[in-house]
Parts: sequence; structure tokens; C-alpha cells
Amino acid sequence: MASFTYANGDEPGEFSEGIFVTLVVLSQIGLFVCSSIAAKKAGFWYEDQVHRSYTVFYNAALVLNLILDIMLQTYLSYLQMVGVGVHTADGQLLGAMTNFQDIFESYPMQKSLGKLLFKYCWPCTFFVPFLFEPVIAQLLPAHIARILVGSNPRIRGEMAEKAFELGEMEPGRYADCIFNVILVTCIPFISPAYMAMTFSALIVSHVYLYSYDRVKVLRYVCKYQWSSPEVHNLAQKLFSIPVAILAGALVFKANQESGGKELGSGVLKGRVLWCSIAAAFVLHLIIHNFMLEFVWKRFEEAEGDESTEKYETCAKRTAATHFSTNPVHCLRSKFILQHKPPQAIYAVGKEHFMVANPEIGSHYQSKAAKK
Repeated sequence: MASFTYANGDEPGEFSEGIFVTLVVLSQIGLFVCSSIAAKKAGFWYEDQVHRSYTVFYNAALVLNLILDIMLQTYLSYLQMVGVGVHTADGQLLGAMTNFQDIFESYPMQKSLGKLLFKYCWPCTFFVPFLFEPVIAQLLPAHIARILVGSNPRIRGEMAEKAFELGEMEPGRYADCIFNVILVTCIPFISPAYMAMTFSALIVSHVYLYSYDRVKVLRYVCKYQWSSPEVHNLAQKLFSIPVAILAGALVFKANQESGGKELGSGVLKGRVLWCSIAAAFVLHLIIHNFMLEFVWKRFEEAEGDESTEKYETCAKRTAATHFSTNPVHCLRSKFILQHKPPQAIYAVGKEHFMVANPEIGSHYQSKAAKK
């Protein structure tokens, strides 16, 4: 994108825009991989802590990447418009303007920013990554496994099952949704002409995303179970960021409405305006998280009283228990204590082989095993 002679007013064509889309998508995939590796290599004890860290790492990396990309593209767009001698609505030459607020509020810059941000949203972020996700994550691994198992006679039994093994559904989708909403809430800072287009793109993409996740959970994952609401609570706090951005946008638009037709004629000017936007952002973050931490949690504690169910009742409907997930205990039950039947080891997808023995604390038995 930077190879064009913006001073002569050259504008990148469809091929360059395609490269831009490709680079944005690849950068997001790279950030996803790096965030996932960093969270898993951090040495946490529990899966919830890994998912929490991934959500924070991934969102932080995406936001930083967004800021850098938009800043670069905006600067190059500004150079292009200065090169062709663009004028503002009141006839001023854009290249002759020195005040940052006036340049930012000018219609050419607002339109250019809106176009860049919309391209970043659709299809770069809202659609393309999710469109290819089922191919890369489900269909392609299954196809490769089918080729390997069918062509290699040594891959049989448990090895063949491992080749076709399904993954687990993780709560990392929160990170995708949060970043998408952050992108949408940046639109009020620019030309409102892109508001309806961006929100429509968000709705369409998330309808597709919901449909895909529903099919994925029902058909393409081996299990979907959360041990605690930690990731959900973190996501609620992170959703305060896009709402805080809206608070800052409200200050920005209200200041524009307070002025006349001239650029930068609002009540707040220069640093006072930007500090006011930052103050609205920070103030909302504080109030939002305070409400979640000290008000909402009280309702959660009142509703989430400790269960009075007995272990036997819970173990009848849950295959994974303290005993069935302990391989040493299962071996001891079978070969040393010689229980009849012994404690069965828990394995995802093999629950139908588990037979109950209430005398040793093994209560789970599937309908298939009873038959």
C-alpha cells in the first residue's frame, strides 16, 4: 500500500485492496496462534486460567494491531488527498490545515477513515476468518485423517480413533465477539454514513457465526463443558471497553453539535476535547467494572448457593468423577482390589462402556451399558 505515489493522487486498486484484506486476515490468524501458545505455555494449573489469559492476550494484540493499521492507512490516505489538492466543505485546502482537530473533523478525512474502518470490519474481521474456520478446523483435518487411515494399514484401532478424534469447544469465542463490537463502536467517531453498513455487516456475520457454532457444538466437538464462570465474568468486564468507547464518542459528537458549521467550532477544543473523551472512557470503565464487581456479584452469590445434592446423585449423571478420572485408582480397582465390575476409566466418547458399581462409589452407567 505504501508503494504508491500518494503525492500524485494515485489510489490503490482492487488488487491492492485484496492484498490489504489478506494481510489483515493473516495477521489476525498469527495473533490467534501466538496468543494461544502464550496462554498454554504460561504454566497455569487450570483450563479456565488458560482461557482467561488467551482472551486477554488476543484482545490486547488485536486492539494494538487495529490502532497501528488504521494509523498507517489514515496517514497514507491523508498524503494522497494532500497530493491531489483536496478541499474541505468550506473550501479550505486540506494540506494547508495545521490543527489536528480540524483535519480529523473535515469531511474528506471522515469519509476516508470510514471507508478504511469499514474495510477492516467487512470482510477482513467480521466474515473471512469465520468463513474459512470450518474448513481449516473441521473439514480439512477429517479429510487428512481419512486419507491417512485409508492408505496406511498400520493405522488401526486406537491410533485410527486418535486420527479422527474431535476437538473441544473452548470459550475463546468471547475474544472474537468482543473485538468485533470494539470495531463497531469506533464508527461513531467518523462519518455516520458507514454506521448502518457496519452494523448490518456485524449482524449478518454474527448470525452466521451463531449458526456455525451451534452446528459445531452439536456435531464437531467431543465435549463442551465449563468448570467455572471465570471466563464469562472476564468477558463481561472486557465488554466494558466498547461501551466506554461509545461514551467517548458521545462526548465527541456532542461537542460537534455544540458548534457551528466551521471545523473545530465546538465548545471543547484541542487537548481539552481529547482529554474529555479519555476521561469519559476511563470514567465509564470504572463505573462499569464497579457495578459488575460489587453489585452484580451480590446477585450471583444470592442465586448461586451451594448445592445440597449428594455425591451419588451427581455421579449418576456425570461420567467424569474424582474416581473415574484417576487412572491409578482404576488400575488398583481392577488388578489389586479386583472389584466386580471395577471402576471404569473415563474417556471422552467412551462413556457407554462404563458400568456402575455403587459399592465402590462408581454410580455412572449409560443407557447403552444397561442394555
